[in-house]
Amino acid sequence: MRLDVGPVLRTLARQPAVFTTLVLEVAAGVASLTALLLAASWYGVIGAKPTSFDEQNLALVSSYTPGADEDAVAAEQRADLARVRATPGVEAATSVDTSVLDDRWTYPALFRAPGSRRHQIGWPVHTDDEAPRALRLAPIAGVMPEPRVGAGRSDDSGPVRSAVVSICVAKALFGSAPAAIGQTIVSDQTAPVRVSAVVANVTMRVPFMPNAGCVAFLFGGAPRDHEARILARAAPGQRDALVARLADVFAGAAPRRWVDVRALDSDDSQHHRVGHGLATFLSLFGALVGVIAQLGALAATSFLVAQRRRQIGIRRALGATKADIVTYFLVENAFTMFAGSIVGLVGTAGLYVVMRSYFNGLAVDVAAIVLGLVLFWIAALAATLVPALRAARVPPGVASRSP
Repeated sequence: MRLDVGPVLRTLARQPAVFTTLVLEVAAGVASLTALLLAASWYGVIGAKPTSFDEQNLALVSSYTPGADEDAVAAEQRADLARVRATPGVEAATSVDTSVLDDRWTYPALFRAPGSRRHQIGWPVHTDDEAPRALRLAPIAGVMPEPRVGAGRSDDSGPVRSAVVSICVAKALFGSAPAAIGQTIVSDQTAPVRVSAVVANVTMRVPFMPNAGCVAFLFGGAPRDHEARILARAAPGQRDALVARLADVFAGAAPRRWVDVRALDSDDSQHHRVGHGLATFLSLFGALVGVIAQLGALAATSFLVAQRRRQIGIRRALGATKADIVTYFLVENAFTMFAGSIVGLVGTAGLYVVMRSYFNGLAVDVAAIVLGLVLFWIAALAATLVPALRAARVPPGVASRSP
């Protein structure tokens, strides 16, 4: 078998339209495939992103209380929180207006520092004074608010007294965590409130949302609504037992109410399943795009073989073996694949810039792109092999026939 690229280059030079068409087809396939792989990687990573707070020993009690009497609904929910805190094995319990397991749409807030032009989009979380103990929030700067006891406990919705913000909010508004302590923040959803502490970025909202880790915990109690959520912390290793006890506590809930007790496990959340499903779907769709592109390469190569039967016969008559003919078409395909891949990666770079505007935190997954290109090349060479083997069966006698 002799590998001579000269004839291949001369043939491609004589057929610029065919060569350009093949290159553009490959480029479109590569750009589409890599863009889909980038999106799939993003959904997979974000969907499995940890909450950054200690959720291994947390249980979530979710309830829905119907009724037009708001005072009665609020009284029922206060009783629920008291039941949870009185349950054996509960180290701390806090009411929150949202959690990472929420399946509903929520709205961000534009946090600002009064008198400053600085701002940051983040997520307000209304809770009570036991949130630091329940979520195991450790301050980077400042001091956590101390839980109040007795009749003054912050179990009810009321004026927000202080806030604990994550580091991304503190840096955006004040430049650093220490500089944020004692400062005031305000948003379109909240009145001015003083920052008492700064914690690491945590995810209390669905992580697909922009700036999901930028959170402001507002201490004044979760607003009373028909929906309520209570996070309860169990002793290490005792969460399953606590979930069972809490289920017994609420087993006698009124038939008109809905109460759900489960372990707080973001791996079993709706957004995790959505992320995994979208990653799988986009990967399969990328594979389909690759198959379609290879069918185009197969059709183009088959056309070239049909057009060059006499040329192939002449080469066979001059001594070219079947292996030489197969190699010729594989090398020709490799040239178009290489040129198309370069153009396609340039197109991917442009798509990446656009995608970053819509996919918050999108990063280049080099391993996924390389794997996609390798599989694309293997499939392209395999698609070319079929017409190339058919070309190798062209007998030398074809050279004597009239064109």
